[in-house]
Amino acid sequence: MYDTTAILMHETGRTYDTYGNELITYEPREVFVYQRSVYNSEFYRAAQLGLHPSITLELTNRADYDGETFVVFEGKNYSLIRADWTAQRDKISLILEERINDQES
Repeated sequence: MYDTTAILMHETGRTYDTYGNELITYEPREVFVYQRSVYNSEFYRAAQLGLHPSITLELTNRADYDGETFVVFEGKNYSLIRADWTAQRDKISLILEERINDQES
């Protein structure tokens, strides 16, 4: 069922360059996921807040998630909108928004 992977980017530090730009460093961690569609109710609820959910990724084990807010999936960068604990307590769904103008990576 979980036939693909995503890379969760765990923030490991923040520094500034000589121009005062913030530089964020990440530690990547690959996890197994299942891609799901964004439900209409989720899409409209997020749109009211100015967010644009693109995909939902379900992790095989909720222990694989450690609060990451940046995910790489199929070569695209995504920001976390919210994490949703499923009815099956061992799984977690990440509702993600594609990062179009990515300044952090």
